[in-house]
Amino acid sequence: MVGVIICGSVSAADLTVNKTAVKTGPDTATVTIVVNGSSSTTSASADVVFAIDSSGSMGWNDPSNLRLIAANNFIDKMNASRDQVGAVDWDSSVRGTQPLTSDFALVKTFISAIDASGGTNLDAGLNASNILLDTGGRSGAAHVIIFLTDGEGTYTPSGSPGSEVDYAVSKGYVIYSVGLGSGIVTTDLEEMANVTGGQYFFAADASALDPIFSAIFQQMTTTATNIVVSDTIPNYVELVGDPSVAPNSRVTNADGSTTFTWNVGTLSTSESWIVNYNLRSSKFGENLPTNLGATVSFTDPTGVQQTSNLPIPRVNFEDPNDPGDDTKVNAATIEMQKTGVPLLGMVLAFLMVMGGFLVSKK
Repeated sequence: MVGVIICGSVSAADLTVNKTAVKTGPDTATVTIVVNGSSSTTSASADVVFAIDSSGSMGWNDPSNLRLIAANNFIDKMNASRDQVGAVDWDSSVRGTQPLTSDFALVKTFISAIDASGGTNLDAGLNASNILLDTGGRSGAAHVIIFLTDGEGTYTPSGSPGSEVDYAVSKGYVIYSVGLGSGIVTTDLEEMANVTGGQYFFAADASALDPIFSAIFQQMTTTATNIVVSDTIPNYVELVGDPSVAPNSRVTNADGSTTFTWNVGTLSTSESWIVNYNLRSSKFGENLPTNLGATVSFTDPTGVQQTSNLPIPRVNFEDPNDPGDDTKVNAATIEMQKTGVPLLGMVLAFLMVMGGFLVSKK
Protein backbone atom coordinates (compact mmCIF):
# COMPACT_ATOMS: atom_id res chain seq x y z
CA MET A 1 0.00 0.00 0.00
CA VAL A 2 1.32 3.44 -0.93
CA GLY A 3 0.96 6.09 1.77
CA VAL A 4 1.75 9.78 2.14
CA ILE A 5 3.39 11.19 5.24
CA ILE A 6 3.35 15.00 5.37
CA CYS A 7 5.42 16.81 7.96
CA GLY A 8 4.05 20.33 7.83
CA SER A 9 6.12 23.44 7.31
CA VAL A 10 8.48 25.71 9.17
CA SER A 11 8.07 29.46 8.85
CA ALA A 12 11.23 31.42 9.45
CA ALA A 13 11.58 35.14 8.93
CA ASP A 14 11.42 35.71 5.17
CA LEU A 15 11.35 31.98 4.34
CA THR A 16 8.89 29.10 4.49
CA VAL A 17 10.25 25.55 4.42
CA ASN A 18 8.27 22.37 3.79
CA LYS A 19 9.51 18.81 4.14
CA THR A 20 7.44 15.76 3.17
CA ALA A 21 7.88 12.04 2.64
CA VAL A 22 5.76 10.00 0.24
CA LYS A 23 5.84 6.22 0.64
CA THR A 24 6.40 4.59 -2.75
CA GLY A 25 6.73 0.92 -1.78
CA PRO A 26 7.06 -1.36 1.27
CA ASP A 27 10.59 -0.16 2.00
CA THR A 28 10.91 2.95 -0.20
CA ALA A 29 9.87 6.59 -0.03
CA THR A 30 10.48 9.93 -1.74
CA VAL A 31 11.52 12.90 0.40
CA THR A 32 10.93 16.47 -0.81
CA ILE A 33 12.28 19.71 0.65
CA VAL A 34 10.83 23.03 -0.56
CA VAL A 35 12.22 26.43 0.43
CA ASN A 36 9.98 29.39 -0.47
CA GLY A 37 10.76 33.08 -0.47
CA SER A 38 8.27 35.54 0.97
CA SER A 39 5.00 35.83 -0.95
CA SER A 40 4.84 39.62 -0.64
CA THR A 41 5.84 41.96 -3.46
CA THR A 42 8.80 43.28 -1.52
CA SER A 43 10.39 41.90 1.61
CA ALA A 44 10.35 45.38 3.19
CA SER A 45 8.99 48.80 2.31
CA ALA A 46 11.32 50.59 -0.08
CA ASP A 47 12.01 54.23 -0.96
CA VAL A 48 13.70 54.21 -4.37
CA VAL A 49 15.21 57.17 -6.23
CA PHE A 50 16.12 56.89 -9.92
CA ALA A 51 19.08 59.17 -10.76
CA ILE A 52 18.99 59.19 -14.57
CA ASP A 53 21.73 60.74 -16.69
CA SER A 54 20.27 63.09 -19.32
CA SER A 55 23.56 64.26 -20.84
CA GLY A 56 23.85 64.85 -24.59
CA SER A 57 25.67 61.56 -25.20
CA MET A 58 22.45 59.73 -24.36
CA GLY A 59 21.24 60.93 -27.75
CA TRP A 60 23.39 58.26 -29.43
CA ASN A 61 23.94 55.81 -26.56
CA ASP A 62 20.19 55.54 -25.94
CA PRO A 63 18.37 57.04 -28.94
CA SER A 64 15.18 55.07 -28.21
CA ASN A 65 15.08 56.11 -24.52
CA LEU A 66 15.28 52.51 -23.38
CA ARG A 67 16.66 53.69 -20.02
CA LEU A 68 13.41 55.53 -19.37
CA ILE A 69 11.32 52.52 -20.38
CA ALA A 70 13.39 50.25 -18.13
CA ALA A 71 12.94 52.60 -15.15
CA ASN A 72 9.18 52.70 -15.69
CA ASN A 73 9.05 48.92 -16.01
CA PHE A 74 10.84 48.70 -12.68
CA ILE A 75 8.23 50.97 -11.10
CA ASP A 76 5.47 48.71 -12.43
CA LYS A 77 6.93 45.89 -10.33
CA MET A 78 6.77 47.93 -7.12
CA ASN A 79 3.97 47.87 -4.56
CA ALA A 80 2.21 51.23 -4.21
CA SER A 81 0.75 50.21 -0.85
CA ARG A 82 4.23 49.76 0.63
CA ASP A 83 6.79 51.54 -1.56
CA GLN A 84 7.68 55.05 -2.66
CA VAL A 85 9.62 56.16 -5.71
CA GLY A 86 11.22 59.41 -6.85
CA ALA A 87 13.52 60.55 -9.66
CA VAL A 88 16.34 62.95 -10.51
CA ASP A 89 16.98 64.31 -14.02
CA TRP A 90 20.65 65.30 -14.07
CA ASP A 91 23.50 66.01 -16.50
CA SER A 92 26.00 68.84 -15.87
CA SER A 93 23.53 69.99 -13.20
CA VAL A 94 20.18 68.90 -11.85
CA ARG A 95 17.43 69.58 -14.40
CA GLY A 96 14.55 68.50 -12.21
CA THR A 97 13.45 66.22 -9.40
CA GLN A 98 10.34 64.28 -8.54
CA PRO A 99 9.99 63.81 -4.76
CA LEU A 100 9.30 60.41 -3.30
CA THR A 101 5.66 59.38 -3.64
CA SER A 102 3.38 56.38 -3.92
CA ASP A 103 1.76 58.01 -6.97
CA PHE A 104 3.69 55.88 -9.43
CA ALA A 105 1.95 57.34 -12.49
CA LEU A 106 3.24 60.79 -11.56
CA VAL A 107 6.82 59.54 -11.35
CA LYS A 108 6.56 57.64 -14.63
CA THR A 109 5.35 60.80 -16.37
CA PHE A 110 8.34 62.70 -14.99
CA ILE A 111 10.80 60.02 -16.11
CA SER A 112 9.28 59.78 -19.59
CA ALA A 113 9.98 63.49 -20.14
CA ILE A 114 13.75 63.26 -19.46
CA ASP A 115 15.74 64.43 -22.50
CA ALA A 116 19.37 64.22 -23.65
CA SER A 117 21.50 67.38 -23.48
CA GLY A 118 24.31 68.82 -21.37
CA GLY A 119 27.40 67.45 -19.66
CA THR A 120 28.02 64.93 -16.88
CA ASN A 121 28.27 65.73 -13.16
CA LEU A 122 27.89 62.57 -11.09
CA ASP A 123 28.11 64.51 -7.81
CA ALA A 124 25.11 66.63 -8.81
CA GLY A 125 22.98 63.57 -9.44
CA LEU A 126 24.07 61.92 -6.20
CA ASN A 127 23.51 65.08 -4.15
CA ALA A 128 19.95 65.51 -5.42
CA SER A 129 19.24 61.82 -4.78
CA ASN A 130 20.49 62.10 -1.19
CA ILE A 131 18.29 65.14 -0.65
CA LEU A 132 15.18 63.32 -1.89
CA LEU A 133 15.82 60.47 0.53
CA ASP A 134 16.58 62.92 3.36
CA THR A 135 13.31 64.78 2.88
CA GLY A 136 10.97 61.97 1.83
CA GLY A 137 12.49 58.74 3.08
CA ARG A 138 10.51 56.85 5.71
CA SER A 139 11.80 55.29 8.90
CA GLY A 140 11.97 51.51 8.59
CA ALA A 141 12.00 51.49 4.79
CA ALA A 142 14.94 50.47 2.61
CA HIS A 143 16.54 53.54 1.02
CA VAL A 144 17.88 52.91 -2.48
CA ILE A 145 19.40 55.00 -5.27
CA ILE A 146 19.54 53.56 -8.78
CA PHE A 147 22.22 55.62 -10.48
CA LEU A 148 22.56 55.47 -14.28
CA THR A 149 25.18 57.20 -16.40
CA ASP A 150 26.89 56.75 -19.76
CA GLY A 151 29.92 58.98 -19.31
CA GLU A 152 32.87 60.29 -17.35
CA GLY A 153 32.16 63.28 -15.15
CA THR A 154 32.70 65.15 -11.91
CA TYR A 155 32.93 62.74 -9.00
CA THR A 156 34.26 63.09 -5.46
CA PRO A 157 35.52 59.68 -4.32
CA SER A 158 34.90 58.11 -0.95
CA GLY A 159 37.27 59.41 1.71
CA SER A 160 37.50 62.89 0.19
CA PRO A 161 35.87 65.98 1.73
CA GLY A 162 32.36 66.55 0.39
CA SER A 163 31.94 63.00 -0.93
CA GLU A 164 28.27 62.38 -1.70
CA VAL A 165 28.92 58.66 -1.54
CA ASP A 166 30.26 58.94 2.00
CA TYR A 167 27.17 60.91 2.93
CA ALA A 168 24.99 58.11 1.51
CA VAL A 169 26.95 55.60 3.61
CA SER A 170 26.39 57.67 6.76
CA LYS A 171 22.64 57.64 6.12
CA GLY A 172 22.40 53.99 5.18
CA TYR A 173 21.47 54.68 1.56
CA VAL A 174 22.28 51.83 -0.86
CA ILE A 175 23.40 52.64 -4.41
CA TYR A 176 22.97 50.37 -7.40
CA SER A 177 25.06 51.92 -10.18
CA VAL A 178 24.63 51.22 -13.88
CA GLY A 179 27.23 52.15 -16.51
CA LEU A 180 26.04 52.39 -20.11
CA GLY A 181 28.46 52.11 -23.03
CA SER A 182 32.22 52.47 -23.29
CA GLY A 183 32.60 56.04 -22.01
CA ILE A 184 32.10 55.31 -18.33
CA VAL A 185 34.65 55.33 -15.52
CA THR A 186 34.10 51.89 -14.06
CA THR A 187 36.09 52.54 -10.88
CA ASP A 188 33.80 55.42 -9.85
CA LEU A 189 30.62 53.44 -10.38
CA GLU A 190 32.01 50.36 -8.68
CA GLU A 191 33.10 52.40 -5.68
CA MET A 192 29.73 54.10 -5.10
CA ALA A 193 28.04 50.70 -5.22
CA ASN A 194 30.56 48.80 -3.13
CA VAL A 195 30.91 51.26 -0.26
CA THR A 196 27.13 51.60 0.15
CA GLY A 197 26.40 47.86 -0.03
CA GLY A 198 24.86 47.90 -3.49
CA GLN A 199 26.13 46.50 -6.78
CA TYR A 200 27.56 47.79 -10.05
CA PHE A 201 26.12 46.70 -13.41
CA PHE A 202 27.52 47.26 -16.89
CA ALA A 203 25.34 47.63 -19.98
CA ALA A 204 27.18 47.39 -23.29
CA ASP A 205 24.19 49.01 -24.96
CA ALA A 206 20.76 50.30 -23.98
CA SER A 207 19.01 47.01 -24.78
CA ALA A 208 20.67 45.51 -21.68
CA LEU A 209 19.12 48.04 -19.32
CA ASP A 210 15.73 46.42 -18.81
CA PRO A 211 17.24 43.05 -17.76
CA ILE A 212 19.67 44.90 -15.48
CA PHE A 213 16.88 46.88 -13.83
CA SER A 214 14.97 43.62 -13.36
CA ALA A 215 18.05 42.12 -11.68
CA ILE A 216 18.26 45.12 -9.36
CA PHE A 217 14.61 44.70 -8.45
CA GLN A 218 15.24 41.04 -7.69
CA GLN A 219 18.13 41.93 -5.41
CA MET A 220 16.11 44.60 -3.65
CA THR A 221 13.27 42.18 -3.02
CA THR A 222 15.50 39.33 -1.94
CA THR A 223 14.12 37.65 1.16
CA ALA A 224 17.26 35.76 2.09
CA THR A 225 20.86 35.23 1.05
CA ASN A 226 23.52 32.63 1.86
CA ILE A 227 20.84 29.95 2.13
CA VAL A 228 22.21 26.53 3.09
CA VAL A 229 20.06 23.40 3.44
CA SER A 230 21.52 20.49 5.41
CA ASP A 231 19.92 17.03 5.70
CA THR A 232 21.21 13.95 7.56
CA ILE A 233 19.81 10.50 6.74
CA PRO A 234 20.26 7.54 9.15
CA ASN A 235 22.57 4.58 8.52
CA TYR A 236 19.65 2.27 7.74
CA VAL A 237 18.60 4.41 4.80
CA GLU A 238 20.27 4.42 1.40
CA LEU A 239 19.62 6.62 -1.60
CA VAL A 240 18.05 5.14 -4.70
CA GLY A 241 19.64 7.14 -7.49
CA ASP A 242 20.78 10.74 -7.00
CA PRO A 243 18.91 13.73 -5.55
CA SER A 244 17.15 15.93 -8.11
CA VAL A 245 19.60 18.71 -7.19
CA ALA A 246 23.18 17.57 -6.72
CA PRO A 247 24.37 18.36 -3.18
CA ASN A 248 27.44 20.53 -2.78
CA SER A 249 28.79 18.12 -0.21
CA ARG A 250 28.08 14.56 0.94
CA VAL A 251 29.71 13.44 4.22
CA THR A 252 29.58 10.01 5.86
CA ASN A 253 29.50 10.47 9.63
CA ALA A 254 31.07 8.25 12.31
CA ASP A 255 27.72 6.60 13.12
CA GLY A 256 27.20 5.64 9.49
CA SER A 257 24.68 8.39 8.80
CA THR A 258 25.15 10.67 5.78
CA THR A 259 24.85 14.46 5.69
CA PHE A 260 23.97 16.25 2.47
CA THR A 261 24.47 20.00 2.08
CA TRP A 262 23.05 22.27 -0.62
CA ASN A 263 24.27 25.85 -1.04
CA VAL A 264 21.05 27.40 -2.33
CA GLY A 265 22.36 30.96 -2.44
CA THR A 266 19.67 33.62 -2.80
CA LEU A 267 15.88 33.49 -2.97
CA SER A 268 13.72 36.41 -4.02
CA THR A 269 10.08 36.99 -3.25
CA SER A 270 7.80 34.21 -4.50
CA GLU A 271 10.85 32.21 -5.66
CA SER A 272 11.21 28.55 -4.66
CA TRP A 273 13.99 25.98 -4.39
CA ILE A 274 13.05 22.29 -4.45
CA VAL A 275 14.99 19.04 -4.02
CA ASN A 276 13.68 15.51 -3.81
CA TYR A 277 15.38 12.15 -3.41
CA ASN A 278 14.35 8.51 -3.28
CA LEU A 279 15.42 6.25 -0.42
CA ARG A 280 15.23 2.63 0.66
CA SER A 281 15.18 1.49 4.29
CA SER A 282 16.84 -1.67 5.60
CA LYS A 283 15.05 -1.22 8.91
CA PHE A 284 11.38 -2.09 9.20
CA GLY A 285 8.71 -0.87 11.59
CA GLU A 286 6.18 1.87 12.21
CA ASN A 287 6.90 5.62 12.26
CA LEU A 288 10.57 5.28 11.34
CA PRO A 289 12.26 8.66 10.72
CA THR A 290 13.51 9.25 7.17
CA ASN A 291 16.23 11.55 8.46
CA LEU A 292 17.99 12.36 11.72
CA GLY A 293 17.77 16.12 11.31
CA ALA A 294 17.61 18.88 8.73
CA THR A 295 18.21 22.63 8.93
CA VAL A 296 18.02 25.70 6.74
CA SER A 297 20.31 28.61 7.55
CA PHE A 298 20.35 32.00 5.83
CA THR A 299 21.05 35.70 6.18
CA ASP A 300 17.88 37.78 6.34
CA PRO A 301 17.53 41.19 4.59
CA THR A 302 18.70 42.98 7.74
CA GLY A 303 21.95 41.00 7.77
CA VAL A 304 21.02 38.74 10.69
CA GLN A 305 21.96 35.05 10.49
CA GLN A 306 18.96 32.76 10.94
CA THR A 307 18.71 28.98 11.40
CA SER A 308 15.57 26.83 11.49
CA ASN A 309 15.08 23.12 12.04
CA LEU A 310 12.99 21.25 9.50
CA PRO A 311 10.41 18.66 10.56
CA ILE A 312 11.34 14.96 10.37
CA PRO A 313 8.94 12.87 8.24
CA ARG A 314 8.19 9.36 9.54
CA VAL A 315 7.17 6.36 7.44
CA ASN A 316 5.96 2.78 8.12
CA PHE A 317 8.62 0.65 6.41
CA GLU A 318 7.97 -3.06 5.74
CA ASP A 319 10.16 -5.97 4.68
CA PRO A 320 9.43 -6.50 0.97
CA ASN A 321 10.59 -10.13 1.26
CA ASP A 322 8.07 -10.99 3.96
CA PRO A 323 4.94 -12.38 2.20
CA GLY A 324 2.76 -11.90 5.25
CA ASP A 325 0.87 -14.40 7.46
CA ASP A 326 -1.84 -15.12 4.91
CA THR A 327 0.65 -16.65 2.46
CA LYS A 328 2.68 -18.82 4.88
CA VAL A 329 2.45 -22.64 4.62
CA ASN A 330 1.82 -24.04 8.13
CA ALA A 331 0.94 -27.74 7.32
CA ALA A 332 3.48 -30.45 8.08
CA THR A 333 4.84 -32.59 5.24
CA ILE A 334 5.74 -36.29 5.06
CA GLU A 335 8.95 -37.24 3.42
CA MET A 336 9.12 -39.73 0.53
CA GLN A 337 10.37 -43.33 1.14
CA LYS A 338 13.99 -43.91 0.31
CA THR A 339 12.88 -46.37 -2.39
CA GLY A 340 10.95 -43.66 -4.06
CA VAL A 341 7.58 -45.51 -3.68
CA PRO A 342 4.89 -43.09 -2.61
CA LEU A 343 3.57 -43.73 0.89
CA LEU A 344 -0.03 -43.35 -0.27
CA GLY A 345 0.41 -46.28 -2.68
CA MET A 346 1.74 -48.48 0.09
CA VAL A 347 -1.26 -47.67 2.28
CA LEU A 348 -3.71 -48.57 -0.50
CA ALA A 349 -1.94 -51.87 -1.18
CA PHE A 350 -2.05 -52.76 2.48
CA LEU A 351 -5.79 -52.11 2.60
CA MET A 352 -6.39 -54.29 -0.44
CA VAL A 353 -4.51 -57.18 1.14
CA MET A 354 -6.43 -56.83 4.35
CA GLY A 355 -9.71 -56.72 2.40
CA GLY A 356 -8.86 -60.02 0.66
CA PHE A 357 -7.91 -61.65 3.92
CA LEU A 358 -11.20 -60.75 5.53
CA VAL A 359 -13.20 -62.04 2.57
CA SER A 360 -11.40 -65.43 2.64
CA LYS A 361 -12.25 -65.85 6.31
CA LYS A 362 -15.95 -66.06 5.51
